[in-house]
Amino acid sequence: MTAFVPLAHARVDAPVAVGEPGARTAGELLGDARIVAGRLPAPAPGSEVLVVCGDRYHVAVAALGAWLRGHAVALPPNAQPEAVRSLAARPGVVALLHDAGFADAHDLRPWLTGQVPEDMSEIAWPEALPAGRPVATVYTSGSTGEHQPCAKTAGQLLGEARALAETFALGAGDVVLATVPPHHIYGLLFSVLAPLAAGAAFSRETPLHAETVAAVARRIGATALVSAPAHLRGMTVLGRGELPPLRRVFSSGAPLPRATALELLAGQGLAVTEVYGSSETGGIGWRRIEEGASDMFSEPAWTPLPGVRVAASGEGRLLLDSPFLPPDAARPYPGEDRVEVAEDGRFYLRGRLDGVVKIAGKRVAIAEVEQRLLALPRVADAAVVATESAGARGHELVAAVVLREPAGEAAEAIAGLRHALLQWFDPVVVPRRIRLVPALPREASGKLTRRRLLALLGLAQEER
Repeated sequence: MTAFVPLAHARVDAPVAVGEPGARTAGELLGDARIVAGRLPAPAPGSEVLVVCGDRYHVAVAALGAWLRGHAVALPPNAQPEAVRSLAARPGVVALLHDAGFADAHDLRPWLTGQVPEDMSEIAWPEALPAGRPVATVYTSGSTGEHQPCAKTAGQLLGEARALAETFALGAGDVVLATVPPHHIYGLLFSVLAPLAAGAAFSRETPLHAETVAAVARRIGATALVSAPAHLRGMTVLGRGELPPLRRVFSSGAPLPRATALELLAGQGLAVTEVYGSSETGGIGWRRIEEGASDMFSEPAWTPLPGVRVAASGEGRLLLDSPFLPPDAARPYPGEDRVEVAEDGRFYLRGRLDGVVKIAGKRVAIAEVEQRLLALPRVADAAVVATESAGARGHELVAAVVLREPAGEAAEAIAGLRHALLQWFDPVVVPRRIRLVPALPREASGKLTRRRLLALLGLAQEER
C-alpha cells in the first residue's frame, strides 16, 4: 500500500501559494523543498524535523523537504517559546525550522534564497510513499488536559488530504484562505495538504479579524475559507458583498452555533460546511446548513467521509472504523461522543459522554446550555463548565461570557442572561456563576481548554 505525494504530477507553473510575502508556483515549491532537503542532516530511525512556521508556504516547503530527505515532521501545538524548546529536546528531533526568530534554530527564509544542492537536483520527486511510513506528529487540542502527540502515517495524513479534496471538489482555480494556523491538524489538512492534493492554491497569510479577512479574501480572490466557530461568529458583522463569492466555508474545532450559521446564511449567503473529527481519529464526517434552514436548533445529519463507517454501542458511544485511524488502533475505535446512526449511514451527534452531568438529579447537557447562551443577540462568545459542588446538587455550572457591546452595570447584564436562560431551563440548571470577560483565552485554532477556562474563572484550585 502506498500514499500519494503532493505535486508528483503538478505543472511547474501552477500556482500553489498566494498573498504576502509573494506568490509561488509548484515548480518553485519543489525547488525550495529540494533546498531544504539538502540542508537537513541524514535521516535516522524515528527522526523528526520540528517545524514552527506561520507562513503556510514555509510549512509546505519544510514538510516536503523533510519527507524528501527521509524525516517526519513535528508540528507544535503552539509557537510559545517554552513549548517549542520542550519539543525540540525530544529524542529524534534533528532540526528546528522556523520563520519567527527562534534562537539556536534554523531560519528557513535565508535558506530559500540559495540554490538547489547538486546532490538533490537530480533526485526524482517520489510519486508515492509507503502508506505505513511515519510522516508527521501533530498534537491534540488538549481540551481536558495537556497536549498529547499523535503520530500520522502517510496513509493517514496524505490519504485524508486526497479524500478531502475529492469530497469537497477542490481543484485548479480554487484559492483557500484560512483563519486557523497550519500547525493544527485541521489547518494543516484543509489549508495546506488538501489544496496541494487538489492542484489548488492556498494563502500564505492567516488573517483573523473580520475586516482583515474580508480584505485579504478580496485581494487574493479566495474561493474557500477555512475557519473556526469563534472566528466565524466575528464575521457575522460583515455586510453582504464584503467577502468575495466563496464556494466553500469550512468550520471545525468546536460545535458551530446554529445562530452563527444562520446569520452567515441570511446576511451573506454563505452556507457553512461543518467538519467533525479529531487529531486522534482524523476526519469523521461533515454537514452543511443549506438555504431554507430556519430552525436555530435543528440538527442536520452528518455524512461520513469516504471509507469511514460510524456505529453506536448500546450506550450510544461512537464506534468508528476509518482509513484515517492509526494502523494499530482498535477497530471499531471507541470515541468519546454519543451518536445516533440513521439507516442510510449518516449520523447525529448527541453530546459527549463526559458532557452530561447531573445537577440536583437532573441530567444536563453542558453543550446545550452553551449553545443557548451563544444564540443570544448580546453574546459574542461564551463557554460553560461544570464543577463539583459540595452541596446536594452534585455539580454546578459556571459560565464565562463575552458581550458584543459594553455591559453597563454587570449585575444587570448578568441578570438579563439568567432571565434568557430561564426561558429554556429549570432554575437549578442555569449557571450559578456567570462572569463577564473581555475575551475567552482561545488558542489560535479557536479551541478553548478546560484548564485555561478554569483559570479565567478563578476555579483552577477547585479541580480535584
